[in-house]
Amino acid sequence: MQPTNADRGAPPPEGLTITAQDSSLYKLGGVGLIAYGFLYLLSGVMGLAAGPPPSSGTDILAWIGMHGRLLAFPSELLFFEAAFLVPGTIALYHSLATTDKATAVTGSGILAIAISVMALLAIVHGRLVYPVYGIRVYTPDIAAFVVALYYGGLHAISLLLGLAIVLLSLAMMRGVYGKRFASFGFVTGAFAVGGGYPSAIGPIVTLVCQTVVAAWFVGAGATLYRLGKPGPAGTIPAAA
Repeated sequence: MQPTNADRGAPPPEGLTITAQDSSLYKLGGVGLIAYGFLYLLSGVMGLAAGPPPSSGTDILAWIGMHGRLLAFPSELLFFEAAFLVPGTIALYHSLATTDKATAVTGSGILAIAISVMALLAIVHGRLVYPVYGIRVYTPDIAAFVVALYYGGLHAISLLLGLAIVLLSLAMMRGVYGKRFASFGFVTGAFAVGGGYPSAIGPIVTLVCQTVVAAWFVGAGATLYRLGKPGPAGTIPAAA
């Protein structure tokens, strides 16, 4: 006898039954991913406007002075990006755990690591423009160290996001997200990794990569939010 969808742990093709608690989680997670996608793109636009950092500490101090207002926002945006990604990650895992639990937990775990790096970088980047008890980054060597640490962290985040998106897309091949969105995820993962090398691909291509990544998170968030709005009999239709 052929195993059923329930035997395989996959949701039925007609729809997926969800509880009221699941509905709240999916709505919150969907909003979180959509907000993260827009903030991620906004960070990319601000990065393009500020331009890449100079290579010497002295020039970095002048660059900070010239773009002080623009550089005041990335640390704040990173904080909110990390916060919005938390419920989104939990909801993504919950929505995929019944289709491919091992892949879903691994992809979600990598997103959790990325969230931790974002929170750390928000603290690091803030030291460029915000003094703490009057302590400022005012020497070329310290400025160069902070900038190198910040952009090195952004590189790590791009790689983590790329790997997480590919793994989550593997889990999305079955179930409510659909194969087309899963296939888009594989492409997005490549763009996320490519965006981690801005000095090699240039600022314009980097923004294109960030736009694709942002679109994936918005799309995943929209699907999650749709899951939180069940139709008749408490089911939602599966995507093609």
